[in-house]
Amino acid sequence: MQLYSTLSRTVEPLQTLFPDRVSLFVCGPTVYDYPHLGHARTYVVFDVLAKFLRWTGQEVLYIQNITDVDDKIINRAQEENISQKELARKFERQYIRDMLALGIDSVSYHARATTHITEIINQIERLVGIGAGYITETGVYFNIDSFPRNGELSGQSKDNRKSRVTDTTKHNPADFVLWKRGEYGEYTWDSPWGRGRPGWHIEDTAITEKYFGQQYDIHGGGLDLIFPHHEAEIAQMESLEGKHPMVRYWMHTGFLTVEGEKMSKSLGNFIRIQDALKTWNKDIIRYFILLSHYRSPLQVSEEGLLNAKKALEHIRAIAITDNGPYPEGRDAFIAAMESDLNTPNAVAAIHALASHSDIEALIEYGEILGIRFLPETSAPLSILQDIRAELRASKQFEIADMIRKKMADAGLKIADPSLKIER
Repeated sequence: MQLYSTLSRTVEPLQTLFPDRVSLFVCGPTVYDYPHLGHARTYVVFDVLAKFLRWTGQEVLYIQNITDVDDKIINRAQEENISQKELARKFERQYIRDMLALGIDSVSYHARATTHITEIINQIERLVGIGAGYITETGVYFNIDSFPRNGELSGQSKDNRKSRVTDTTKHNPADFVLWKRGEYGEYTWDSPWGRGRPGWHIEDTAITEKYFGQQYDIHGGGLDLIFPHHEAEIAQMESLEGKHPMVRYWMHTGFLTVEGEKMSKSLGNFIRIQDALKTWNKDIIRYFILLSHYRSPLQVSEEGLLNAKKALEHIRAIAITDNGPYPEGRDAFIAAMESDLNTPNAVAAIHALASHSDIEALIEYGEILGIRFLPETSAPLSILQDIRAELRASKQFEIADMIRKKMADAGLKIADPSLKIER
């Protein structure tokens, strides 16, 4: 398989640290609000990647973090007059529900930041110990000047790399926070630097070091996370023992846009997943997402979703008899998936498989893409066909015709071969 890495800016063969094993980490949600279609775009893509790698025989350990301590959670909990934990668990449950409703079920483990405070504090202590972190009266900061490779992932010049946090105690305005001193409600912990809570970036490296070690195979997320988040992760992890690269393949999904603007909660132009599912089922949403390459921007519109619905209905309408394997279509599907997860070409191969009625491939590849390409039925089409053939051969035409009628009602059409009549 070939994958594009944002770090090298090239498509490279997938070579994992251990044979037949893939370590995959994808930045999970900050659970302070409802998940939207922008989240769906990213998580559908990595769900398909994990399922395809497993289909090829790879063992995949896929971890997502859950950011359940953050300024946004603190502020929203105060607004709603509930505890931070109650708010975080509320939106974490909603996130899991929405993911399962979209057929996203490939994640091995969801790791909460709040259950990894010991690992976070340990990592900060080590960074301070080697001089990569320093202590001020407001907290602990990462010394960006201690890491000469900063900026490699984003390609930004030093002048453009600025921290989101303004603090006069920082040695350099570009330095970022590792630990915030202060009282932040119930989500505050004791540490060697005083009571407080972790910064955003440190949770991911503490979690991935625990489960993967200091190097692993694939790190995924949205394009907007490259800077500062992923740059900060690299600086933290690679500073510990100098192992480079921290991750071999950095995969980033393009923006989901609405009327030309990135879908985001800050802009107020987001569409909740749960609302989208009231109009469009999960197969249509996944099909729509996979029609675009994961690195390309994707414009969400009612017209686009309606076209996806029509295309999916067309596949289900023409795949009505089982004509056996169509090798060219199967090869095209696999080649597309191995070529940097080229799902648009994979979907084109699905249409070819449907036109040749390769039912087995449509079922198998549908499981990889998380899309049902055949009409719903209580039994596989080939089994129903076999049963009807046996009934007709034994002249039980009434029962065979009853099955045929029920199949027709479900949108399945059967062309029966002529029976030999013994005279």
